[in-house]
Amino acid sequence: MLPEKLLELLREEAAPVVGCTEPVAIALAAAHAYHVAPGDVSRLEVLVSPNVFKNAKAVGIPGTSHTGVDMAAALGVSISPPALDLNIFSSVKDADVKKALALLEKGLVHVDIDYDLTDSLYIEVRLATSSGEAEAIIQGRHTDLVYLKHNQRLLVDKRPEKRPANGPARLLRRHSIYELIDLVLALDPEALSFLKEGAEMNLRMAREGMGLKNGLGVGLNWKQLCSQGLTGKDLSNKIAYYTAAACDARMAGVQLPVLSIAGSGNHGLVATIPISLAARELGSPPRREVQALAISQLVTNYIKTYTGRLSPICGCGVAAGAGSGAGLVYLLQGSKEEMGGAIKNIISSLAGMICDGGKVGCALKLCTSAATAWQGALLARAGVTVPPGNGFIADSVEESLHNLGRICREGMAGVDRTIISILEQHRRLDLLPREKEGEEQRQNERGWVQG
Repeated sequence: MLPEKLLELLREEAAPVVGCTEPVAIALAAAHAYHVAPGDVSRLEVLVSPNVFKNAKAVGIPGTSHTGVDMAAALGVSISPPALDLNIFSSVKDADVKKALALLEKGLVHVDIDYDLTDSLYIEVRLATSSGEAEAIIQGRHTDLVYLKHNQRLLVDKRPEKRPANGPARLLRRHSIYELIDLVLALDPEALSFLKEGAEMNLRMAREGMGLKNGLGVGLNWKQLCSQGLTGKDLSNKIAYYTAAACDARMAGVQLPVLSIAGSGNHGLVATIPISLAARELGSPPRREVQALAISQLVTNYIKTYTGRLSPICGCGVAAGAGSGAGLVYLLQGSKEEMGGAIKNIISSLAGMICDGGKVGCALKLCTSAATAWQGALLARAGVTVPPGNGFIADSVEESLHNLGRICREGMAGVDRTIISILEQHRRLDLLPREKEGEEQRQNERGWVQG
Protein backbone atom coordinates (compact mmCIF):
# COMPACT_ATOMS: atom_id res chain seq x y z
CA MET A 1 0.00 0.00 0.00
CA LEU A 2 1.27 3.47 -0.84
CA PRO A 3 1.58 5.88 2.11
CA GLU A 4 -0.85 8.21 0.33
CA LYS A 5 -3.50 5.48 0.24
CA LEU A 6 -3.06 4.89 3.95
CA LEU A 7 -3.45 8.62 4.60
CA GLU A 8 -6.70 8.60 2.63
CA LEU A 9 -7.95 5.67 4.71
CA LEU A 10 -7.02 7.40 7.99
CA ARG A 11 -8.90 10.51 6.88
CA GLU A 12 -11.99 8.48 5.97
CA GLU A 13 -11.99 6.74 9.35
CA ALA A 14 -11.64 9.94 11.41
CA ALA A 15 -14.60 12.32 11.41
CA PRO A 16 -16.21 14.83 13.79
CA VAL A 17 -19.54 13.65 15.19
CA VAL A 18 -22.15 15.17 17.51
CA GLY A 19 -23.69 12.40 19.59
CA CYS A 20 -23.32 8.63 19.63
CA THR A 21 -22.91 7.36 16.07
CA GLU A 22 -25.71 4.75 16.15
CA PRO A 23 -28.55 7.19 16.99
CA VAL A 24 -26.93 9.56 14.49
CA ALA A 25 -27.06 6.91 11.75
CA ILE A 26 -30.70 6.10 12.57
CA ALA A 27 -31.63 9.78 12.33
CA LEU A 28 -29.68 10.05 9.06
CA ALA A 29 -31.58 7.15 7.49
CA ALA A 30 -34.91 8.67 8.53
CA ALA A 31 -33.82 12.12 7.28
CA HIS A 32 -32.85 10.70 3.88
CA ALA A 33 -36.27 9.08 3.59
CA TYR A 34 -38.10 12.24 4.65
CA HIS A 35 -35.99 14.36 2.31
CA VAL A 36 -37.53 12.60 -0.72
CA ALA A 37 -41.03 12.18 0.80
CA PRO A 38 -41.73 15.25 2.95
CA GLY A 39 -45.12 15.97 4.45
CA ASP A 40 -47.38 14.77 7.25
CA VAL A 41 -46.07 11.47 8.61
CA SER A 42 -48.53 8.59 8.84
CA ARG A 43 -46.05 5.76 9.49
CA LEU A 44 -42.35 5.46 10.36
CA GLU A 45 -40.95 1.92 10.52
CA VAL A 46 -37.37 1.22 11.56
CA LEU A 47 -35.55 -2.11 11.24
CA VAL A 48 -32.09 -2.33 12.80
CA SER A 49 -29.39 -4.90 13.39
CA PRO A 50 -28.94 -6.04 17.01
CA ASN A 51 -25.74 -4.06 17.58
CA VAL A 52 -27.31 -0.84 16.33
CA PHE A 53 -30.20 -1.29 18.74
CA LYS A 54 -27.79 -2.10 21.56
CA ASN A 55 -25.76 1.07 21.09
CA ALA A 56 -28.71 3.38 20.48
CA LYS A 57 -31.10 2.23 23.18
CA ALA A 58 -29.85 4.14 26.24
CA VAL A 59 -27.43 6.82 25.07
CA GLY A 60 -28.31 10.50 25.34
CA ILE A 61 -29.30 12.31 22.13
CA PRO A 62 -27.72 15.77 21.85
CA GLY A 63 -30.07 18.72 22.19
CA THR A 64 -32.64 16.61 24.03
CA SER A 65 -33.18 14.86 27.35
CA HIS A 66 -34.19 11.68 25.52
CA THR A 67 -32.70 8.37 24.39
CA GLY A 68 -33.63 5.49 22.11
CA VAL A 69 -34.03 4.25 18.55
CA ASP A 70 -37.60 5.59 18.39
CA MET A 71 -36.57 9.11 19.33
CA ALA A 72 -33.56 9.12 17.00
CA ALA A 73 -35.74 8.11 14.04
CA ALA A 74 -38.47 10.61 14.92
CA LEU A 75 -35.89 13.39 15.14
CA GLY A 76 -34.53 12.41 11.74
CA VAL A 77 -37.83 13.41 10.12
CA SER A 78 -38.36 16.40 12.42
CA ILE A 79 -35.06 18.34 12.25
CA SER A 80 -35.36 21.09 9.66
CA PRO A 81 -33.27 21.35 7.65
CA PRO A 82 -31.27 18.23 8.56
CA ALA A 83 -27.53 18.00 8.05
CA LEU A 84 -27.14 14.74 6.17
CA ASP A 85 -23.89 13.78 7.91
CA LEU A 86 -22.59 12.83 11.36
CA ASN A 87 -23.47 16.27 12.73
CA ILE A 88 -27.22 15.95 12.20
CA PHE A 89 -27.83 16.52 15.94
CA SER A 90 -25.68 19.67 16.07
CA SER A 91 -28.64 22.02 15.66
CA VAL A 92 -31.53 20.21 17.37
CA LYS A 93 -34.05 22.77 18.61
CA ASP A 94 -36.97 22.55 21.05
CA ALA A 95 -39.42 22.66 18.15
CA ASP A 96 -37.73 19.60 16.59
CA VAL A 97 -38.03 17.70 19.86
CA LYS A 98 -41.72 18.59 20.18
CA LYS A 99 -42.43 17.36 16.64
CA ALA A 100 -40.57 14.11 17.32
CA LEU A 101 -42.41 13.53 20.60
CA ALA A 102 -45.72 14.09 18.84
CA LEU A 103 -44.91 11.28 16.39
CA LEU A 104 -44.07 8.97 19.28
CA GLU A 105 -47.15 9.87 21.29
CA LYS A 106 -49.39 9.16 18.29
CA GLY A 107 -47.85 5.69 17.97
CA LEU A 108 -46.52 6.33 14.46
CA VAL A 109 -42.99 5.03 15.08
CA HIS A 110 -42.36 1.28 15.09
CA VAL A 111 -38.98 -0.36 15.76
CA ASP A 112 -37.96 -3.96 15.06
CA ILE A 113 -34.69 -5.86 15.41
CA ASP A 114 -33.55 -8.39 12.80
CA TYR A 115 -31.39 -11.00 14.53
CA ASP A 116 -30.62 -12.73 11.22
CA LEU A 117 -28.73 -9.79 9.72
CA THR A 118 -25.11 -10.65 8.96
CA ASP A 119 -23.98 -7.01 8.84
CA SER A 120 -23.56 -5.58 12.35
CA LEU A 121 -24.46 -2.08 11.14
CA TYR A 122 -27.79 -2.06 9.30
CA ILE A 123 -30.62 0.47 9.46
CA GLU A 124 -33.71 0.31 7.26
CA VAL A 125 -36.36 3.02 7.38
CA ARG A 126 -39.78 2.82 5.69
CA LEU A 127 -41.70 6.06 5.76
CA ALA A 128 -45.22 7.01 4.65
CA THR A 129 -46.21 10.68 4.40
CA SER A 130 -48.76 12.82 2.62
CA SER A 131 -46.39 13.00 -0.38
CA GLY A 132 -45.86 9.26 -0.76
CA GLU A 133 -43.63 6.49 0.55
CA ALA A 134 -39.86 6.26 0.92
CA GLU A 135 -37.35 3.63 1.93
CA ALA A 136 -33.77 4.31 3.01
CA ILE A 137 -31.02 1.88 4.08
CA ILE A 138 -27.72 2.70 5.77
CA GLN A 139 -25.35 -0.25 5.94
CA GLY A 140 -21.73 -1.05 6.73
CA ARG A 141 -20.66 2.42 7.85
CA HIS A 142 -22.65 5.04 9.72
CA THR A 143 -23.04 7.42 6.77
CA ASP A 144 -23.23 4.86 3.94
CA LEU A 145 -26.62 5.34 2.30
CA VAL A 146 -26.81 2.20 0.15
CA TYR A 147 -30.48 2.31 -0.86
CA LEU A 148 -33.05 5.06 -1.35
CA LYS A 149 -36.44 4.72 -3.00
CA HIS A 150 -39.35 7.15 -3.39
CA ASN A 151 -42.64 5.49 -4.36
CA GLN A 152 -41.64 3.34 -7.35
CA ARG A 153 -38.59 5.42 -8.26
CA LEU A 154 -35.21 3.94 -7.29
CA LEU A 155 -32.80 6.76 -6.43
CA VAL A 156 -29.82 4.91 -4.90
CA ASP A 157 -28.85 1.25 -4.98
CA LYS A 158 -25.35 0.46 -3.72
CA ARG A 159 -26.19 -2.50 -1.54
CA PRO A 160 -23.25 -4.77 -0.63
CA GLU A 161 -24.01 -7.46 -3.20
CA LYS A 162 -23.52 -4.79 -5.87
CA ARG A 163 -20.23 -3.40 -4.60
CA PRO A 164 -16.78 -4.82 -3.67
CA ALA A 165 -15.97 -6.17 -0.22
CA ASN A 166 -15.11 -3.74 2.56
CA GLY A 167 -12.20 -1.64 1.35
CA PRO A 168 -10.42 -0.64 4.59
CA ALA A 169 -10.32 -4.21 5.92
CA ARG A 170 -9.06 -5.57 2.63
CA LEU A 171 -6.31 -2.96 2.36
CA LEU A 172 -5.11 -3.11 5.96
CA ARG A 173 -5.03 -6.89 6.27
CA ARG A 174 -2.61 -7.16 3.34
CA HIS A 175 0.11 -5.90 5.68
CA SER A 176 1.53 -6.72 9.09
CA ILE A 177 1.01 -4.14 11.81
CA TYR A 178 4.73 -3.34 11.75
CA GLU A 179 4.64 -2.65 8.02
CA LEU A 180 1.69 -0.33 8.53
CA ILE A 181 3.46 1.53 11.33
CA ASP A 182 6.40 2.12 8.98
CA LEU A 183 3.98 3.50 6.39
CA VAL A 184 2.42 5.86 8.94
CA LEU A 185 5.82 7.15 10.03
CA ALA A 186 6.69 7.81 6.38
CA LEU A 187 3.79 10.28 6.10
CA ASP A 188 4.33 14.01 6.35
CA PRO A 189 3.20 14.96 9.90
CA GLU A 190 1.61 18.10 8.46
CA ALA A 191 -0.79 15.87 6.54
CA LEU A 192 -1.85 14.32 9.85
CA SER A 193 -2.71 17.63 11.53
CA PHE A 194 -6.42 16.71 11.45
CA LEU A 195 -5.69 14.20 14.22
CA LYS A 196 -4.17 16.89 16.44
CA GLU A 197 -7.20 19.10 15.81
CA GLY A 198 -9.45 16.15 16.66
CA ALA A 199 -7.56 15.47 19.88
CA GLU A 200 -8.10 19.10 20.93
CA MET A 201 -11.80 18.69 20.14
CA ASN A 202 -11.91 15.63 22.40
CA LEU A 203 -10.08 17.41 25.22
CA ARG A 204 -12.66 20.18 25.01
CA MET A 205 -15.37 17.57 25.58
CA ALA A 206 -13.37 16.29 28.57
CA ARG A 207 -13.25 19.77 30.10
CA GLU A 208 -17.00 20.03 29.55
CA GLY A 209 -17.44 16.75 31.39
CA MET A 210 -15.50 18.03 34.40
CA GLY A 211 -18.26 20.53 35.12
CA LEU A 212 -21.20 18.38 34.09
CA LYS A 213 -24.19 18.18 36.41
CA ASN A 214 -25.83 15.25 34.59
CA GLY A 215 -24.34 12.03 33.26
CA LEU A 216 -22.55 9.60 35.55
CA GLY A 217 -19.79 12.01 36.61
CA VAL A 218 -16.98 9.45 36.64
CA GLY A 219 -14.32 11.90 35.46
CA LEU A 220 -15.20 14.71 37.84
CA ASN A 221 -15.49 12.41 40.85
CA TRP A 222 -12.28 10.53 40.03
CA LYS A 223 -10.44 13.84 39.79
CA GLN A 224 -11.82 14.86 43.19
CA LEU A 225 -10.67 11.54 44.67
CA CYS A 226 -7.18 12.30 43.38
CA SER A 227 -7.30 15.75 45.00
CA GLN A 228 -8.38 14.21 48.31
CA GLY A 229 -5.40 11.88 48.29
CA LEU A 230 -7.54 8.75 48.05
CA THR A 231 -5.80 7.82 44.82
CA GLY A 232 -2.59 9.05 43.22
CA LYS A 233 -2.20 12.43 41.49
CA ASP A 234 -0.23 10.91 38.65
CA LEU A 235 -0.43 10.76 34.86
CA SER A 236 -2.19 7.39 34.89
CA ASN A 237 -5.10 8.79 36.89
CA LYS A 238 -5.14 12.05 34.92
CA ILE A 239 -5.45 10.06 31.70
CA ALA A 240 -8.25 8.02 33.27
CA TYR A 241 -10.36 10.89 34.57
CA TYR A 242 -9.96 13.10 31.51
CA THR A 243 -11.05 10.29 29.19
CA ALA A 244 -13.94 9.36 31.49
CA ALA A 245 -15.07 12.99 31.73
CA ALA A 246 -15.24 13.29 27.94
CA CYS A 247 -17.39 10.15 27.85
CA ASP A 248 -19.58 11.48 30.70
CA ALA A 249 -20.39 14.55 28.63
CA ARG A 250 -20.81 12.74 25.33
CA MET A 251 -23.04 9.95 26.63
CA ALA A 252 -25.22 12.50 28.44
CA GLY A 253 -25.89 14.17 25.07
CA VAL A 254 -23.75 17.31 25.29
CA GLN A 255 -24.11 19.11 21.96
CA LEU A 256 -20.39 19.30 21.11
CA PRO A 257 -18.45 17.38 18.44
CA VAL A 258 -15.76 14.81 19.10
CA LEU A 259 -13.41 13.12 16.66
CA SER A 260 -14.75 9.65 15.93
CA ILE A 261 -12.43 6.83 14.86
CA ALA A 262 -13.63 3.65 13.14
CA GLY A 263 -17.18 4.98 13.37
CA SER A 264 -17.16 5.56 17.13
CA GLY A 265 -16.74 8.76 19.11
CA ASN A 266 -15.78 6.82 22.24
CA HIS A 267 -13.07 5.02 20.26
CA GLY A 268 -11.83 8.47 19.31
CA LEU A 269 -11.71 9.61 22.94
CA VAL A 270 -9.60 6.63 24.05
CA ALA A 271 -7.35 6.77 20.98
CA THR A 272 -6.49 10.48 21.40
CA ILE A 273 -6.88 11.87 24.93
CA PRO A 274 -4.25 9.66 26.67
CA ILE A 275 -1.71 10.48 23.96
CA SER A 276 -2.25 14.24 24.05
CA LEU A 277 -2.01 14.32 27.84
CA ALA A 278 1.11 12.12 27.88
CA ALA A 279 2.74 14.21 25.14
CA ARG A 280 2.36 17.33 27.29
CA GLU A 281 3.64 15.57 30.40
CA LEU A 282 6.63 14.11 28.56
CA GLY A 283 7.42 17.29 26.63
CA SER A 284 7.11 15.48 23.31
CA PRO A 285 7.60 17.64 20.20
CA PRO A 286 4.46 18.27 18.08
CA ARG A 287 5.78 16.04 15.29
CA ARG A 288 6.08 13.04 17.60
CA GLU A 289 2.66 13.66 19.16
CA VAL A 290 0.87 13.70 15.82
CA GLN A 291 2.72 10.55 14.72
CA ALA A 292 1.70 8.84 17.97
CA LEU A 293 -1.92 9.84 17.31
CA ALA A 294 -1.66 8.36 13.82
CA ILE A 295 -0.24 5.09 15.16
CA SER A 296 -3.06 4.97 17.70
CA GLN A 297 -5.71 5.45 15.02
CA LEU A 298 -4.04 2.96 12.70
CA VAL A 299 -3.90 0.21 15.32
CA THR A 300 -7.50 0.89 16.38
CA ASN A 301 -8.70 0.53 12.78
CA TYR A 302 -6.54 -2.55 12.26
CA ILE A 303 -7.99 -4.35 15.27
CA LYS A 304 -11.53 -3.50 14.16
CA THR A 305 -10.92 -5.44 10.93
CA TYR A 306 -10.63 -8.55 13.12
CA THR A 307 -13.38 -7.89 15.69
CA GLY A 308 -15.90 -6.19 13.41
CA ARG A 309 -17.13 -2.61 13.40
CA LEU A 310 -19.70 -3.40 16.11
CA SER A 311 -18.98 -6.39 18.30
CA PRO A 312 -19.84 -8.22 21.54
CA ILE A 313 -16.64 -6.90 23.15
CA CYS A 314 -16.07 -3.27 24.03
CA GLY A 315 -14.12 -1.86 21.09
CA CYS A 316 -13.43 1.33 23.04
CA GLY A 317 -11.54 -0.77 25.56
CA VAL A 318 -9.94 -3.43 23.41
CA ALA A 319 -9.34 -1.81 20.01
CA ALA A 320 -8.93 1.86 20.96
CA GLY A 321 -7.18 0.96 24.22
CA ALA A 322 -4.60 -1.10 22.32
CA GLY A 323 -4.25 1.64 19.71
CA SER A 324 -3.64 4.21 22.41
CA GLY A 325 -1.12 1.92 24.10
CA ALA A 326 0.87 1.55 20.88
CA GLY A 327 0.89 5.31 20.39
CA LEU A 328 2.02 5.83 23.99
CA VAL A 329 4.94 3.45 23.46
CA TYR A 330 6.00 5.61 20.52
CA LEU A 331 5.87 8.72 22.74
CA LEU A 332 8.06 6.83 25.21
CA GLN A 333 10.67 6.29 22.44
CA GLY A 334 9.78 2.61 22.17
CA SER A 335 10.32 0.23 19.26
CA LYS A 336 7.73 -1.37 16.97
CA GLU A 337 8.22 -4.63 18.84
CA GLU A 338 7.40 -2.88 22.11
CA MET A 339 4.31 -1.38 20.48
CA GLY A 340 3.32 -4.93 19.58
CA GLY A 341 3.94 -5.94 23.20
CA ALA A 342 1.65 -3.16 24.43
CA ILE A 343 -1.08 -4.32 22.04
CA LYS A 344 -0.81 -7.86 23.40
CA ASN A 345 -0.81 -6.64 27.01
CA ILE A 346 -3.93 -4.56 26.53
CA ILE A 347 -6.03 -7.00 24.51
CA SER A 348 -5.08 -9.75 26.96
CA SER A 349 -6.27 -7.57 29.87
CA LEU A 350 -9.48 -6.20 28.35
CA ALA A 351 -10.78 -8.87 25.96
CA GLY A 352 -13.41 -9.89 28.50
CA MET A 353 -14.94 -6.40 28.62
CA ILE A 354 -18.34 -6.87 26.98
CA CYS A 355 -20.25 -4.18 25.12
CA ASP A 356 -23.72 -3.78 26.59
CA GLY A 357 -24.57 -0.71 24.55
CA GLY A 358 -23.94 3.02 24.53
CA LYS A 359 -24.90 4.71 27.81
CA VAL A 360 -23.54 6.94 30.57
CA GLY A 361 -21.98 3.85 32.20
CA CYS A 362 -19.50 3.66 29.31
CA ALA A 363 -17.48 6.29 31.17
CA LEU A 364 -16.37 3.58 33.62
CA LYS A 365 -15.13 1.42 30.76
CA LEU A 366 -13.26 4.29 29.14
CA CYS A 367 -11.71 5.16 32.50
CA THR A 368 -10.41 1.59 32.73
CA SER A 369 -9.24 1.32 29.12
CA ALA A 370 -7.38 4.65 29.12
CA ALA A 371 -5.52 3.76 32.32
CA THR A 372 -4.76 0.26 30.99
CA ALA A 373 -3.36 1.78 27.78
CA TRP A 374 -0.80 3.75 29.78
CA GLN A 375 0.04 0.83 32.07
CA GLY A 376 0.32 -1.60 29.15
CA ALA A 377 2.66 0.80 27.35
CA LEU A 378 4.89 1.29 30.39
CA LEU A 379 5.15 -2.45 30.98
CA ALA A 380 5.98 -3.12 27.33
CA ARG A 381 8.76 -0.52 27.51
CA ALA A 382 10.04 -2.33 30.61
CA GLY A 383 10.17 -5.60 28.67
CA VAL A 384 6.99 -7.08 30.15
CA THR A 385 4.74 -8.62 27.47
CA VAL A 386 2.17 -11.40 27.76
CA PRO A 387 3.97 -14.43 26.22
CA PRO A 388 2.57 -16.65 23.45
CA GLY A 389 0.47 -19.54 24.70
CA ASN A 390 -1.04 -17.48 27.50
CA GLY A 391 -4.74 -17.63 26.71
CA PHE A 392 -5.43 -16.44 23.17
CA ILE A 393 -2.12 -14.56 22.82
CA ALA A 394 0.06 -16.02 20.05
CA ASP A 395 3.55 -15.39 18.67
CA SER A 396 2.59 -12.46 16.46
CA VAL A 397 0.22 -9.56 16.93
CA GLU A 398 -1.70 -10.69 13.85
CA GLU A 399 -2.22 -14.24 15.16
CA SER A 400 -3.34 -12.84 18.51
CA LEU A 401 -5.85 -10.57 16.79
CA HIS A 402 -7.08 -13.46 14.64
CA ASN A 403 -7.80 -15.37 17.85
CA LEU A 404 -9.51 -12.32 19.33
CA GLY A 405 -11.70 -12.16 16.23
CA ARG A 406 -12.67 -15.81 16.66
CA ILE A 407 -13.66 -15.11 20.26
CA CYS A 408 -15.93 -12.30 19.03
CA ARG A 409 -17.52 -14.24 16.19
CA GLU A 410 -17.71 -17.74 17.63
CA GLY A 411 -17.20 -17.69 21.37
CA MET A 412 -19.41 -14.68 22.06
CA ALA A 413 -22.05 -15.28 19.39
CA GLY A 414 -24.81 -15.57 21.97
CA VAL A 415 -23.71 -12.67 24.15
CA ASP A 416 -25.30 -9.93 22.06
CA ARG A 417 -28.62 -11.77 21.84
CA THR A 418 -28.75 -12.13 25.64
CA ILE A 419 -27.79 -8.48 26.23
CA ILE A 420 -30.29 -7.23 23.67
CA SER A 421 -33.10 -9.33 25.14
CA ILE A 422 -32.42 -7.56 28.45
CA LEU A 423 -32.36 -4.17 26.73
CA GLU A 424 -35.63 -4.96 24.96
CA GLN A 425 -37.22 -5.63 28.36
CA HIS A 426 -35.97 -2.24 29.53
CA ARG A 427 -37.33 -0.60 26.38
CA ARG A 428 -40.78 -2.12 26.83
CA LEU A 429 -40.89 -0.77 30.38
CA ASP A 430 -39.75 2.64 29.11
CA LEU A 431 -42.51 2.70 26.49
CA LEU A 432 -45.39 1.75 28.82
CA PRO A 433 -46.04 5.31 30.10
CA ARG A 434 -45.81 6.71 26.55
CA GLU A 435 -48.16 4.03 25.16
CA LYS A 436 -50.66 4.73 27.94
CA GLU A 437 -50.54 8.50 27.26
CA GLY A 438 -50.89 7.88 23.51
CA GLU A 439 -53.95 5.64 24.00
CA GLU A 440 -55.59 8.21 26.28
CA GLN A 441 -54.95 10.93 23.69
CA ARG A 442 -56.43 8.82 20.87
CA GLN A 443 -59.51 8.06 22.96
CA ASN A 444 -59.99 11.72 23.81
CA GLU A 445 -59.73 12.63 20.12
CA ARG A 446 -62.50 10.12 19.35
CA GLY A 447 -64.67 11.53 22.12
CA TRP A 448 -64.46 8.39 24.25
CA VAL A 449 -65.11 8.81 27.96
CA GLN A 450 -63.33 6.58 30.43
CA GLY A 451 -65.15 5.12 33.42
